[in-house]
Amino acid sequence: MIDPTSVLIAIAVLTLVVPVIFLIVLAIAAVRRNRDQPVGDRLTSSLALLGGVTLGLFALVGSTDLLTDLPILVAAALFVLREWRRGHRRRAGWILAGSALPWTLLWAFYLAISAASIETFDMRSIWLALVGGLIPVVIGLVLVRRGDPAPPAPDLSAPAGQPGSRSFGTISAAIRAPGFIGPIGLSEVAALVAYVATWVVASFLVPAAMPRLVAIAIPALVASLLATEAYIRAMPSRSRLAFEAFSWLGEWELHRLGMSPLRVPTTAGAARRWLASHPETPELLGFRAEILALAGQYQDARAAAERLPDSTPLERWERAEALDSIDWRSGGDGDQGGLEAAAAELLPRDGDDRLRAEVALATAEVRRRMADGRSEPGDAADPLVAVRAQLGARADGQVGRALRRRLFLMFAIASLALGTLFELLAPGGQPLF
Repeated sequence: MIDPTSVLIAIAVLTLVVPVIFLIVLAIAAVRRNRDQPVGDRLTSSLALLGGVTLGLFALVGSTDLLTDLPILVAAALFVLREWRRGHRRRAGWILAGSALPWTLLWAFYLAISAASIETFDMRSIWLALVGGLIPVVIGLVLVRRGDPAPPAPDLSAPAGQPGSRSFGTISAAIRAPGFIGPIGLSEVAALVAYVATWVVASFLVPAAMPRLVAIAIPALVASLLATEAYIRAMPSRSRLAFEAFSWLGEWELHRLGMSPLRVPTTAGAARRWLASHPETPELLGFRAEILALAGQYQDARAAAERLPDSTPLERWERAEALDSIDWRSGGDGDQGGLEAAAAELLPRDGDDRLRAEVALATAEVRRRMADGRSEPGDAADPLVAVRAQLGARADGQVGRALRRRLFLMFAIASLALGTLFELLAPGGQPLF
């Protein structure tokens, strides 16, 4: 007779073992990436499959609790969708098949022991559950077999990271690329491991007599703090160096405008709202030109850039940079030569004005590299990595300054909300106060 407890124990053991194997393979791939060694398709496919199986096991363990199960299934679906949209159909297939594999194998096991008369189960329920698992497994394997489609032709309106894209998100995509191995983000995994480990440890350390609201808040805040640090410190060196250079320039620009990063428009709709509430002033003219471009109003953006003064080397540089950026985003070739000539007028060469121009030149080169379809992680961001060496101590700690507070708030709000929700919906839960 099959002991249901033994089956649950076996699943629990696999739920511990498979994630460890996944993390070991990810660590091997991360070491290769940091050493500038290639991470081949076999390794990335293994990570996609193991990641999918890990999610599938987590879902299987929580299959009696929809509140626990649903976020895991949604996460798996989002992974599949993201890889599909990026043209990585093989990775999408491995994730899909891996996510459904634990469920499928469990019901295949029940079918086998029922067919062998070892144990008696409702055959109709077994077949329904088994077919429900086999369908995504088969679809995933078909995707793997068919392989990835041919790279898309360059398209000006393509999403960030796709060939030809002139999206405002291309720089971020280039900086983040070295931090992804296949579909797996190193910083995201490090933050998740730190977050989950903190909650597990806290469940043993927090006294049972403590008010539930406090018992939720303390682990949530500690987990958010550790997850934030794990995210920052797991960034590969290429991503960190490129980010420090780009963020150093962005921080200065925001300080000059007296703006918070949270107030900067990042979508066309937000850009139009900003334009409606901020009339043109000489101080905001250059920034307004960029926001007009973000809103897709390229003719007005170009006219605004042409009204910028050009009586000093710094003013000529800022005008040249605005015109190059707007022309490039609107589908033109820009004026890289004119940009370099304007930067050369800024003296001394090691002064802040010249260094800011060098970072902007590197950023313009990254845009062009991303548009020509480069796919090697870190390659497109190399100009920013190179210019970071010129900044020296100016950009030290820039990652923490730019991300630490924002990430902590994001993790803390999500932790407190989810912890409170789980507590309220848990059967027999204690009062929060």
